[in-house]
Amino acid sequence: MINADYLLSGGTVVTVDPRRRVIRDGAVAIAGSRIAAVGKREELEATVTAKRVIDCKDRLIMPGLVNSHVHFYHTMHRGLTPERLRSWDWSNFVHGKIATVLTQEDEIVGGLTVLLEMLKSGTTTFLEAGSYNPSAVIEAISRIGMRGLMGRRSFDKAILGHGMLMDDTQTCLSCNRRFLEQYRDGYNGGLVKPCVDVVGLGRVSDELYRESKAMADDFGTLLNFHLAAFPEEVAHLRKERDMTPVEHVTRLGAAGDNVVYVHMVHVSDSDVKLLADTGSNVVHCPATAVKLNCGLFSHAKFPQMLDAGVNVALGTDCSDSSNHADMIRTMQLAALLPKEYCEDPAAGTAETAIEMATIRGARALGMEKEIGSLEIGKKADVIIVDMARPEWAPNHNELQNLVYSAAGDAVRTVFVEGRILMEERRVLTVNEDEIVYQCKVAGEQVLERSGVSIDTRWAFE
Repeated sequence: MINADYLLSGGTVVTVDPRRRVIRDGAVAIAGSRIAAVGKREELEATVTAKRVIDCKDRLIMPGLVNSHVHFYHTMHRGLTPERLRSWDWSNFVHGKIATVLTQEDEIVGGLTVLLEMLKSGTTTFLEAGSYNPSAVIEAISRIGMRGLMGRRSFDKAILGHGMLMDDTQTCLSCNRRFLEQYRDGYNGGLVKPCVDVVGLGRVSDELYRESKAMADDFGTLLNFHLAAFPEEVAHLRKERDMTPVEHVTRLGAAGDNVVYVHMVHVSDSDVKLLADTGSNVVHCPATAVKLNCGLFSHAKFPQMLDAGVNVALGTDCSDSSNHADMIRTMQLAALLPKEYCEDPAAGTAETAIEMATIRGARALGMEKEIGSLEIGKKADVIIVDMARPEWAPNHNELQNLVYSAAGDAVRTVFVEGRILMEERRVLTVNEDEIVYQCKVAGEQVLERSGVSIDTRWAFE
């Protein structure tokens, strides 16, 4: 007999294991922080003694979702960006007018708010794009109990009018190293760990790229940055170096299986081969690409990357570019959009989108052996999704219903490392109402300090 703390019994189990098994009338046993058994309900009920059995009839049991790109401080910008701005102009606006007036407390409140949004829509693991106050933020946000990586936001090169919040090269390196040293073993039992974050987007010197990669190697962590996102970035580098962004960072040695490139809309066929050859990871943020008019339909090659063996994960990005942190909605876009821009209905599928949000995200974060699938011995990062809802009926194909019909509010219960963080939509680790109220108050203060006006053609009274 297997002794377990929980037996999740009677649901459809989407394992994302090497065989990609989908087990109807299945079950998952959790013992301590690990998955102890996965299989048919009848089999596990006969072989598992659990302290608590959770009835999962009409529920989907699957790995916790991995959000491979999210920003904490951008939460405080939500709804303040004019919709008429594309890519580079958007970035200059939010960083020039709003990010510069944010405080450490704004970053903390913004981080907790977006993590709540993520948790309540099934995300258990995140890769954050960089904080200006990383020590205070990592300690404050860790109490929510999620798994993740974060770093110190860094860039040392001003281009195309963007120099807001820039540091010199040595400041970037010393701040990153100090953060890595201070939190080498992570925080909250190692659930949230440090990584090396630089901005990318043409705002990083060759020295900062090289030294940041060496630092990530030394500390056994990730180097994470935005790349090939905006047309302006690509044109600037073409003029300056006569090469693509992927060629540039590869020649600098800022490539490899511990490097994460975010956005990657503007890539060539030769770039795809470089990505496959170096084993570098790519994060696709489809909502941002569409909302900021980044050129997805004319330039994107995400299906080609996948076909070439490149690891492609998913991210929701900013609360002022995608404007949400729901990975189920993001999976839908990742599955739908390639059908149109490749003019091939088979170019995007529900199965591939689920992989991008689970096992591929885990691989990008260097956690594939621990999370991303429901397998015996892996960490018990598990979510339970309600399928007894109108948008799931009839339920002939749970995978398609999850990706094309559902949204994050169908997630009922969330485990991280065998601990329940949310049960039947009630968050257990933090006071949700208090955090939302704090964000509301802080947001009003940010609006006042920034002097930004709400951009709309309609009349707010």
